Amino acid sequence: MTDLSWQKKFLADVLGDDRGLPDWAARMVAKFSQEDIDGLHPKEREAALSAFGRVARQSRNARQGDIHSGGDNRPAWVEGDIDWGLRAARAALEAQPAGLRSDKANDILADCECPSAVGPNPGRDAHTPGTEHE
Repeated sequence: MTDLSWQKKFLADVLGDDRGLPDWAARMVAKFSQEDIDGLHPKEREAALSAFGRVARQSRNARQGDIHSGGDNRPAWVEGDIDWGLRAARAALEAQPAGLRSDKANDILADCECPSAVGPNPGRDAHTPGTEHE
């Protein structure tokens, strides 16, 4: 079994979540290493990680109940949240001018299996436990 410690810490940092993340979430980003992230130009890294965190949080928050009830009522992360974050990161890398894009960004885009962030309902699909198909 692969040690997912780095991926869990990385995700927690990007998502701004200190509650701990499950192994399945870390496995979704396990193909990307610290060397991959460090190999991006600073602007690419900032764009991709910012987009990942923002869109994943938006996806999760779309399932949130009454935000005025007090306490921490954030829903648990689901596969769709991480998927939409990955899609947004891909779109952010694709938005970098091709002639200025780093070799590492091109490698990551070539290896990425997810489509860019598109669609009306981020994080809501029939394959994600805890979400409803709309």
